Amino acid sequence: MKNPIKHINWLSAFHIMRSINFHLSHHVVKNSISKKYLGLCSYMDAFTNVYFEKNSVVEFNNEGFLVFGTERSSFQGWAKPNSLFLRSAGRLIINGYNEIGRGSLVWILDNGTITLSGNSYTAGNNMLVSKSSIEIGKDCCIAWGVTICDHDFHKYYVNGIQQTETSPIVIEDSVWIGMNATILKGVRIGSGAIVGAHSVVTKDVPSKAIVAGNPARIIKENVEFYG
Repeated sequence: MKNPIKHINWLSAFHIMRSINFHLSHHVVKNSISKKYLGLCSYMDAFTNVYFEKNSVVEFNNEGFLVFGTERSSFQGWAKPNSLFLRSAGRLIINGYNEIGRGSLVWILDNGTITLSGNSYTAGNNMLVSKSSIEIGKDCCIAWGVTICDHDFHKYYVNGIQQTETSPIVIEDSVWIGMNATILKGVRIGSGAIVGAHSVVTKDVPSKAIVAGNPARIIKENVEFYG
């Protein structure tokens, strides 16, 4: 989308109409949006499913712009349309330019928040699910099939004591998450870290470390990632 001419095809007019409809929604707060893309805050697939409940908002800051299911990628011909569901008081915060790939689900439950910090993307067929808070830093690369979820959806007990069900996730800047990885509640992934494909991350990941496995463990440290 950083080269809009390459996105022109027979569906473009329908994508733009859907994007205008989204732009004009009273659930969309445009504090600061990019002026590069027809003055719109988003360019989204014509068949995108969008659902807002009371007091839910999508907030754009710092010349914010969201490419939602319309990026040029290998998913272009076969991935399903994206879905964006915001329950009561849910918030999606877009800072700067970000992309969420085709076939993805963004599901923000009551009072949950997802923040995209700028120049980050998900490749497609991703699930971002928040009941508390998910923060994705700048310059992050999130491969296809990755799930990020800050909530267990079910209560469980140890010796009669309820365990933590929901806890925020923080992904710092310049993180690379490999395909089909899962990031679970309460995790902080340090800047410059790499998460291997199919990993299940249940604990914090230090900066500049590579983790892999289920559960994910450190396999290398002091790595450099220049996504």
